[in-house]
Amino acid sequence: MDRKLRKRLTGAIVLAAFLVILVPEWLDGAGHHSRYGNKASIPDRPEFKPIADYMLAEESTNTVAASQPASVNTFIKAEETRIHAWALQLGSFAQEKNAEAMRDELRAKGYAGYVDVLKKPGRVSYRVRIGPELDKQQVERLKAELLKKEKLEGLVVQHP
Repeated sequence: MDRKLRKRLTGAIVLAAFLVILVPEWLDGAGHHSRYGNKASIPDRPEFKPIADYMLAEESTNTVAASQPASVNTFIKAEETRIHAWALQLGSFAQEKNAEAMRDELRAKGYAGYVDVLKKPGRVSYRVRIGPELDKQQVERLKAELLKKEKLEGLVVQHP
């Protein structure tokens, strides 16, 4: 073999070995460092006391509290009780005249109808309702009656 050919073959073998070793290293991404970290910092799991320890601590505070009379006057604010009324909504209209026409029909038939105005940004809705009543069951009965007699489906809603 001539000398030039031997050098070329040796160079080609060295280059092929170099590529066989280094190309997989480049392609697997092991040398790539992301700008964003994948590591989440999760704290270690805290140690919890058994429930029995809490129960014992609670019992001891109860016995101390029972043995010593309270010397401080405490003011306890009663929860605000709100009376809820219910109404039956029969329709919602974009034009007031349509809502008033339905209300007038209901009033002519003996129902206490009224129009509730709902203002939203860019539009106004007029809701036709009957009521209000304190008993929700009574409004449910009225709903069934209107469905049977007038073929009007209603929605029981809280007033106001």
